[in-house]
Formats: sequence, C-alpha cells, structure tokens
Amino acid sequence: MNPDIPFTIAEIAAAIADGTTTAEAVAGDVLERCRTFAHLGAIISQDPDALIAAARAADQRVRANDALGPLHGVPLLIKDNIDTKDLPTSAGTPALEHDTPVHNAPVVQRLVDAGALIAGKANLYELAVGGSSYNKHFGEVRNPWDTQRMPGGSSSGPAAAVAARMVPGALGTDTNGSVRGPCSLSGIVGLRPSFQRYPFGGVIPPTPTRDAVGTMANSVADLALLDHVLAHQNPGDEPQLLPPVSLAGLRLGRPRGEFYRLMDDAVARVIDAAVERMQEAGAIIVDVDLPGIVDLTAQTAWIISTFEVAREMPGYMEHRGTSLTIDELVAGIAWPTVRERFHPGNADLAALEPAYRKAMDEYRPQLQHILQAYFTDHDVAAMIFPTTPFPAPELLGDTGDDIANMVVNGKLVKRGFSAVINNTVHQSASGIPSLVVPAGLSDEGLPVGLSFDGPLGSDRQLLAIGHAFEEVRAAFPLPGKASEFFTGASGN
Repeated sequence: MNPDIPFTIAEIAAAIADGTTTAEAVAGDVLERCRTFAHLGAIISQDPDALIAAARAADQRVRANDALGPLHGVPLLIKDNIDTKDLPTSAGTPALEHDTPVHNAPVVQRLVDAGALIAGKANLYELAVGGSSYNKHFGEVRNPWDTQRMPGGSSSGPAAAVAARMVPGALGTDTNGSVRGPCSLSGIVGLRPSFQRYPFGGVIPPTPTRDAVGTMANSVADLALLDHVLAHQNPGDEPQLLPPVSLAGLRLGRPRGEFYRLMDDAVARVIDAAVERMQEAGAIIVDVDLPGIVDLTAQTAWIISTFEVAREMPGYMEHRGTSLTIDELVAGIAWPTVRERFHPGNADLAALEPAYRKAMDEYRPQLQHILQAYFTDHDVAAMIFPTTPFPAPELLGDTGDDIANMVVNGKLVKRGFSAVINNTVHQSASGIPSLVVPAGLSDEGLPVGLSFDGPLGSDRQLLAIGHAFEEVRAAFPLPGKASEFFTGASGN
C-alpha cells in the first residue's frame, strides 16, 4: 500500500485533479488493499483489469484538461444488490451470481457521471433480507475490528471494506437499518437519506416506499460529497458546502424509553460520554421520549415491504434484462431462512392490499405526524440515540440470521439479534433522514454508533450537525491491521 496516497473521497478526487497522484495509482492501491483484506470476505466480484483501464482513461482526461466531475477517478464499492452493467449483480444469491443487468442503477449512473470508478461489488446477507453478515453461498463477512465478530447486515461487505480502508466509500441499501447498523458496528459514518432524495430503481429486492440507497464512508465530509452527487440531476456540478452549524445553543432531542429497551451497558456508557461532550460544546439536550413508536412502526413497516416486493419484482426482473424467472431465482436461494421469507411469486396481492392501504393511508401518515411534531413541538434540530443496542456480536455461523440468541449485560436474550434494528426502522417507515457517526469505543475496543435523525428534507443540516459532532469527538482510531498502513493514529 502506498502511504503517500490520501484516503478520503474528497482528498483522492482533489489529488487526482491537481496531479498530485494519478487515478491509476489510486486504483492500484485500492486493489492491493482489497487483496490484503480478502480474508474479511467483503467483496463478491471485481474486475481489476477493467478498473485499471478506467483509471487510465480518467488520467487521460486530466492530462487533456477536460472538465472533471467531483468524484473523478475515485474507486467506490457497490453493494451487490444494486445494478451495475459491467459487473454481475448477484444480490448475494446463487441464481444471480453470473447475471449482469443491462443498465446501471440510477444511483450508480450518477456516480459514474461524476467521474467515480466502480471498485467492485460487495457481499451482503442473501437478498438483503437479514441483519447479520452471514452468506451461505459467498461466505460470511468479518469485522475488521475483530475478525471473530460480524459487521452486521445486510450491507456487511461495504461496511467492512470501508472500515478496513479497502475503499474510501461505498453504497449500501437500507430498509430496516441495513446501512446504519453495519456502519455503527464497523466504526464508520453512514447516511440513509430522506424519502426520494436519491433516484430509486435498479435495486433488488425493490421496496420503493421504504428502501433507500445509503452512503458509507469514514467522514461526514465524504458523505456530504456523495450526497451532493446522488441528490442532483447534474452530478458534475460544483459540490455545495454544508450549512454552518455550531453545537453551541443547538437543541437536540434525546428519546430513551423504547430506544433503550434492550441496551448493552457498554453502549450506554459510550453514548452518555458522547452526549456529555456535546453538552460541553454548548448543545442543549432535551430529554423527551417517543412512546409507542416501536409498535406504530411495526404496523407501518412490514406490510409495506411484503406487498411492494411482490408487486415490484416482475418489473425489476424485466428491466434488469435477466432471463431468469422469479421462481427460478427463489429455487436457487442458498439459505433456507431466506427462502422462507422471500417468496414474492406466491404473494396474493389482492389479499394483502387492504392491509397495505391501511399502512400507507393511516399508519404511515400518523407516524410521520408524530415524528414531525417531535421536532417542531420541542424545537429540536435532530434527535440522538444509540444506533444499535450492542457492539459487534460474535459471528453466528450457520445460525446466521436474526433468530440467534445473545448475551446482553450478562443475561441470555432469546432472539436478541432481532433487537439490532429496534432503533433503525421508524426512519424508513416514515421517510425521514438518519445519520450514524461513530461515538467512541466500548471497553472491549469495539465501535459504538450514535444516530442523528432529522425532519424530512433536512439531510444537509443533519450532515452539518454530524460534522459538528465529529469536530468535538476525540479522533477516531483505525481498526486492527488497517492502522499499519497509516502514519497517524486516526483518521482517514
């Protein structure tokens, strides 16, 4: 690895643009990093020759003084349920392992239009329907902080790769916290944007009301750059600066109650310390709960996903250009638990529609109203809470789904891993944005994530708040072996 090559998205783009380094050198460095950390199981597919060729073409544009996009020459990793026309999109399932869509997903196309290079496709829980890092066909993903632990799921591969500094950034997908949970457990930042902020499509399984492509990186500044590209129809435009935010006088809501109903003491201590640090910087913490939020979220969320996946899958398969049928895809599923959950071809849409309409017309608006009232009535810019209730759990192996039991605070909790999404579903059910930033390390040296939720459409403000927290938080260290390749104790 080349320690002279900077390793944030913004620094790489700037260094390529001003000739300090070349896109080919960066691509070669990324490929070396991917080889070094291959034992993490983070990547499903990669085309090194194509990446180097694309990097050389990017360098030719620099030499020709062409106009460059804000991501010019930066290699980014794509979760393997987001369509790419030059690499297969497997969704982590055997039937699609060698199946390449005919189009890039709109979000991927915006990255490419801004000059980004595709570094590869990242591993995930099969068909993105679980919260662990286990994949029976492609192998489980390991957490770079402790390779006997998981980075969460379903965006396990992107999280592990970004945390290990294999790549400077990645795209994941988030329906029930599948970006934010892995970011929390892996010590990186991640954003689930507001509903419809980024263009939808080219994602399997398709859930247009609840699913969102999310961004993953090692600094909020990099998330802001990715957000600029993905949220604008002209991604090559000059990036917008974040609005200035000071923690001094900033009002932040802190719900506890249901957000802490299963909470590891180690996580609570780290979050308390992070909140105290913000208070020392002048933030005003407003302790107000959100009673009933979990039950209302459940009434809203699950039927929407069930109905929309069944309704949207035929159109997704047709647009993808695959020769497979839905039944053939399901027949090839490697993990029995996934096969039980994923059966869109058998769904009775007419029977499901009344419950779906009730969720969309009654429960979702009610949830949206309660959340907006929380921000408005208490005059808070964001709410803060632990992203996940415990640090990275040990690998589950063949029990690799959310039915696994866990030990929390020394006590056995049945189906404990299902609690990983307790704090990360109301956002997708309502459409509000949610940001996770590393808060600190547990006593065992494992990352703990702090979530910032904001009102619908407040994405840039939310990013600015997260950046302000980064400024007052102690420098965040690098995990394990990744630290050997950087001269500083933290950072990038």
